[in-house]
Amino acid sequence: MKKNKRKNKVIIVLIMLLLNSVMFGKTPVFNGDSAYQYLTKQTNFGPRNPGSNGYENCKKWLIGFAEKNSDKVELQKFIGVDPKSKEKISMTNIIARFDPKNTERIMLSAHWDTRPWADEGNYKKDEPILGANDGASGIAVLLHIMELLKENDLSFGVDVVFWDGEDLGRSGHPYEFCQGSRYYSLHIIKPKPQEGIVIDMIGDADLKVFFEGNSMEFNLDLMIDVWNIASKLNYGKYFIKKYGPTMYDDHVPLSYIAGIPTIDIIDFKYPNENVNYWHTHNDTADKCSPKSLKIIGDILIYWLYHR
Repeated sequence: MKKNKRKNKVIIVLIMLLLNSVMFGKTPVFNGDSAYQYLTKQTNFGPRNPGSNGYENCKKWLIGFAEKNSDKVELQKFIGVDPKSKEKISMTNIIARFDPKNTERIMLSAHWDTRPWADEGNYKKDEPILGANDGASGIAVLLHIMELLKENDLSFGVDVVFWDGEDLGRSGHPYEFCQGSRYYSLHIIKPKPQEGIVIDMIGDADLKVFFEGNSMEFNLDLMIDVWNIASKLNYGKYFIKKYGPTMYDDHVPLSYIAGIPTIDIIDFKYPNENVNYWHTHNDTADKCSPKSLKIIGDILIYWLYHR
């Protein structure tokens, strides 16, 4: 009799697991090589600083990709300012929405523009950079995530956002940066996400992501969740539970102005403490890695499908 009861319990558990699989599906698998192809696709356009040919061609491609791989695309057009020339420039935030009417939603975002000046470098300091890591890497991860979201439903809505004008600011003047996310924060497209994650400079082949100072203030619980997921997926040596730099990035206006508590996943020491490719002409695709993109993608996919 006891054996029959035990057998019945096993059958019930198996049925529940089967139903769970049918209802919710399997966790999608993130492909780092696919994301890397999207990284090089962007860099092949050349620098994507606002107003350039590379910018216009990349924008057209990103909009087409978003229209193909999301439920609804919102284009937020606004006028930004070049702080050096004081010239006004037309800019565009690209917002790809999944289940756009669902009031329960989160935001994943990165910036798609690149730096107009190589001001941290030693040569051609007034020329725009290619921005493989600082620009293309975050967008590359989000593009592949969009493909997975299209084929694997969630119970909540997602806004995947490509910010414009993040890198159009002078060094030492933080409030000149993040022009796109600031504009959005003053003109929120509803339903409004409850929380968000910004990814920036996450393609570094020598990936090491530390706790970011502002993120700890804006959404400490989410940051701890993400770092714990990294540990669970055996990525603890890349997501280090120690304090890192405090950054002014797109998560600042999103948290302060829009009221969307957002964290920043960023590897600012690119590639390490002794060498700097950030805002230089050395920020090229060969300094980035499909493995690093996969690490970030795996963590975000796990967070999305195990909330």
